Amino acid sequence: MLTSDEAYELYERAWNEPEQTAMHLARCWAEDGVYSDDDVPDGVIGPAALTSLIVGTHKALSGFRVWRTSEPRLLAGRLCVTWASEGGDPSETQAGADVIEFAADGRIARVTDVYLGT
Repeated sequence: MLTSDEAYELYERAWNEPEQTAMHLARCWAEDGVYSDDDVPDGVIGPAALTSLIVGTHKALSGFRVWRTSEPRLLAGRLCVTWASEGGDPSETQAGADVIEFAADGRIARVTDVYLGT
């Protein structure tokens, strides 16, 4: 069973290592896990769909990377962390926050990703 910190670390690596995204998500993402953000408010379901979204982001935004801007904080069984990202040509920066829910085995069951601005 993964701890919330281990699951988040793998998730963050999935966003920053596109060649290994599928491998990282296979370890940390629930089969029916849901990712949603302002661009996909209805969400994408499952590790294959999220892998496609992440790899597509890297193709659309050259040099894309994301990093946490706060330490992950566990509240009522949910992890919250703020982040920043940059990528593209010209480079654009965004900021946001993730609220992450976990399945019983410690894998990520849901990420609600909220953009906070540029």
